Parts: sequence; C-alpha cells; structure tokens
Amino acid sequence: MVPALAPSAESETLIRIAFATGLVSLGLTVLLALQVTWMRAMKRRRDRRHLRCLDTWRPVLYQAAMGETPEVPELAPKDEASVLVLWNQLQDGLRGRTAREGLNRVAHAVDAHAAARRALRRSGARDRLLALRTLRYLGEPEDFERVRPLLDDRGPTICLAAARALFHIDRTAATPELWRRLRRRADWPLAQVAAVLHDADLGDAEMTTLAAAFAAQVPGLEIAELRRLLPLLSIFGEKAAATVVRRLLSPTQVPEVLSAALKQARGEELLPDVARLCGHPAWPVRTQAATALGRMGGPAQRELLLTMLADRQWWVRYRAAQALFSGRFGDLEELSGLRGQLQDRFARDILTHVLAEAQP
Repeated sequence: MVPALAPSAESETLIRIAFATGLVSLGLTVLLALQVTWMRAMKRRRDRRHLRCLDTWRPVLYQAAMGETPEVPELAPKDEASVLVLWNQLQDGLRGRTAREGLNRVAHAVDAHAAARRALRRSGARDRLLALRTLRYLGEPEDFERVRPLLDDRGPTICLAAARALFHIDRTAATPELWRRLRRRADWPLAQVAAVLHDADLGDAEMTTLAAAFAAQVPGLEIAELRRLLPLLSIFGEKAAATVVRRLLSPTQVPEVLSAALKQARGEELLPDVARLCGHPAWPVRTQAATALGRMGGPAQRELLLTMLADRQWWVRYRAAQALFSGRFGDLEELSGLRGQLQDRFARDILTHVLAEAQP
C-alpha cells in the first residue's frame, strides 16, 4: 500500500490564494447587489417625490394659466427642477398673454428666477438648458449678460438655446451677437438658427434690420461661408431678402456666388437681374437663372426661356424646359404645340423629354 503524499508548501499557498480570491469575489458581488438595491430604492423614492410634486403643482399652474390666483405653496429645493420642467412645458404649449402672465406670477412667487440662475452656473447640459428655457420666458433684461457668454459654448445645443433666450430678453441687442458668431460656427445647424429667429416672432421692421445686419456681413464672407448662410434669407421675407440678393446678382460677382444667390431669388423686382444672367458665360449660372424664372417669371419671360432651350449645355436646356412647364407660361397643351415650331433639334428633344416627365 502506497502512503498518501503530504501537501507541499507551494500547494497550500495556492489553495489559500484561491480561497482568498473567492472570498473577495463573493464580497464584491454582495456589495454590488447592495448597491443596485440601494440605487433602485433611491430611484423609486425620487419617482414618488416627483409624482407628489406634480400632483401638488400641476393644479396650481393650470389655475394660474387660466387667469385665476391660486395659493402658491412653498417650493422645496429638491423640487425645483420638476416644477421648472412642468412650468416650461406649459409655457411651450399655451398661447395668449393671460396664460403667460399667470405662469410668470407663479414663477416670481417661488423665485424661479434665482433657481434658474443657480442652474445656469452648473456644468451639466441638462441644468443649463432648463435654466435657459426658464430665463427665456421670464425675459428679464438683467439676464442678458448672464446668458451671452453661453453663445460661445462648445456645444451647438447650448449655444442656440442661449440665442433663443437672448432674442426673448432683448432682440435688438441679440441680433449683432448672433451674426458675429454665425460666420465662425459652421457646426450650428441652419435649420435650428432659422427656428431661433422664427421663434423670436420678429416684425417687418425687425426683419428688415436683421436683413441689413446680414447684408453688412456679406462683403467679408468667403464663398463657402456665403453659400452656407444664404438659405437663411428665406426667413427674412421676400422684400427684405430681395435687397440682399440684388447686391449679390451683380455681373461682377464670381459664378459660385451668382449661382448661390439665384437659388434664393424671389419677387418680381428681381426679374431684370435674373433675366440678364440667363446669358452669363458660366453654364451653372444660366441653369440657376432658368430655374429662378420658373419660380418667379411670367408670360413676358417665355421667349427668353424658349431661346434657352437651344443652349449648348443639357442642364440649361432641361431647367428652361421645366420652367416653361411650371404653369406660369401657359397651359400644357399650348406649350406642347410649340415643339413643331422650334427649328433647333435639341430644343424639340428637351421639350419632348420634359413633357413626358410631366405627364402621369
């Protein structure tokens, strides 16, 4: 019978290490389970507090929005964010001076202004966005200088929220601040910039001032910058935008600028400038000129478009034919009859092509 071998010192050390590792892993698992349980309990507690807060404040804010004078309870610091979110949601959804004034009275009663300023100083994006929304609806002039530095925030979301707030606080002072940054902030989505200006509810005189501020920047813009910013003209209104576009339709402009400006051309007062560019040496300019005539031209420009059907560039012929069939230069049957009168083969072909596209 072979006697059992006694465990070596090295084996005992390995067993102890494995045992200790198991105990540590078990301890960490228990700690993790306790942390998850604690976090869930805290979340349930926050949710219950949030619901109690809404149950308390929703009737108060609704009554205030209806023009009543409810009893305003004390606002606990832990409930500030919940109440401000609800308050802003009602401001977003309700219209009318009575509703806004009623909600603002409640905000002043609980010193929401101070709460928003405190949130503005925090580093979290959510806190800052909530603060900017609140300050926008409160519209206190003293907040302009507090909000203005956020126009230079690294994130476009904070920047544009700050711009929206500034236009509600002081739209006259906000205009140059916005334009100074538009050129260098290529990360700002133009659709959101347009939404900021539309939300400001500017009048005709203010739109004219805005267009003038834009026009003042145009001479110093690079071509790429100009092409990026020109679509903003659509929010200025036809008359104000036409003033800017007319400056850009000078024959001395480079073709890239002319093409970009023609895309924004609206209004009959620009027809002479557009018609002149139908004979420009650069075919992209002639193409955009033909497209512009399709938006704003009339029977007086039909002969010009018929001439363009014989252009040496296919895209010019195509856009001219599309313009003719836009409904501004005669009915479909009348224009279809023109094919037999055209001497140029390319003109007849492009009319046939576009007519086939127009027919169902």
